[in-house]
Amino acid sequence: MSEEPNLFPYRLRQQFLSPAESAFFHVLTEMMQNRLFVCPKVALQDLFFVLRPNENVTYANKLQRKNIDFLLLQHDSLKPILAIELDYPKQAVHGPAENFLDGLFAAAGLPLVHVVVQQTYDIRELSRRFRAAISKSGDSTMPLHTDYSPICPRCGITMVLRFDKNGPVNGQKYYGCLNFPGCEETVAVTA
Repeated sequence: MSEEPNLFPYRLRQQFLSPAESAFFHVLTEMMQNRLFVCPKVALQDLFFVLRPNENVTYANKLQRKNIDFLLLQHDSLKPILAIELDYPKQAVHGPAENFLDGLFAAAGLPLVHVVVQQTYDIRELSRRFRAAISKSGDSTMPLHTDYSPICPRCGITMVLRFDKNGPVNGQKYYGCLNFPGCEETVAVTA
């Protein structure tokens, strides 16, 4: 049963970004000059996944309904390069939410820079801080750990480690989709 559209309690926001976010977005896009994509308001769930989500429900819940103010992506690969969180002057001392963000980004190997909202920004100083954060993180590609699980290329959900029980590769490890048998996508285990 579908509802009449005029009965829905939804309305379009007049501004997608707050005035402070909008001003900083224009500063970032001018700085990047088409070298990197600037993405505002990126949901943490779209950026990170939780290993073994059934065992780590508490950690998965911490990602819900939270976002990062800005994310810079490489043009060709859309690989995340740097995250930026705007802090209002009264937020000079970080609370538990900011400490969570700092820990999350550090654990994932993605640099996070906090920028205090101002009337005007020193572009050179911002560039220096961004370059320092990116170079400090080095190559942000995550090493494959023993608890690493890839995402299914077809379904977009976490895959699980499985062992081939039959056939010519008996005993060989591979990653299989959690939606099996509906999805038979596999990914080889690399050393």
